[in-house]
Amino acid sequence: MRIEATLWIVVFILAALAFIFPKTRAFSLSAIAVAIVAVVVIVVFAKRGEPVALVTAAPTVAEKKPVDFERFHIEKLDKADPEAKNRIRVAEIRFDQIHAEPGAERGSIGTIVARLYNDSATYTLTDYGYDLVVQDCIRAVCTTIFDQHGQSAVSVPPNQARDVQIAIRDENARDLQPIKILGTANVLLTPAATRAQLASRP
Repeated sequence: MRIEATLWIVVFILAALAFIFPKTRAFSLSAIAVAIVAVVVIVVFAKRGEPVALVTAAPTVAEKKPVDFERFHIEKLDKADPEAKNRIRVAEIRFDQIHAEPGAERGSIGTIVARLYNDSATYTLTDYGYDLVVQDCIRAVCTTIFDQHGQSAVSVPPNQARDVQIAIRDENARDLQPIKILGTANVLLTPAATRAQLASRP
């Protein structure tokens, strides 16, 4: 406040005069006291005129992260059988006959269907990791409109194949908009990880 600052300046000036001129010290000290009282009164009235702002702490909303059951399952398997993920090399499994199945809405994709081959001669494939990319090809130009990475359980004996289905999903969003194809769908599905156990003999 300007008036308050001015009064404080006057107080300092009167204090300096009281020490410089001893004859007027009594008058200067009285004036200082009056100035200080005036400052206090101004501050009190100013505080009364100000609206009281209630500061309320905003409640902290803890973000609930979805539980990744798939990762929890994989970690549990790794602890139970650490060597399972090294028995079959990723190069020994492959996808073929890959195509998209329509979803509930017209022009959308619901699932990806493929045949999974296990080229290992010794081990049964029990889990596979995958990288999925869906492209929409319009006039020979293909644009990626969806990608997904995951792991699924399966049972494919050595040198055999099984048909698998991969659901289109998004773990980070509850309300996922359907994946719609305006042109032609191009699905890229590649293996990313394996888990295996020794094949049981009859």
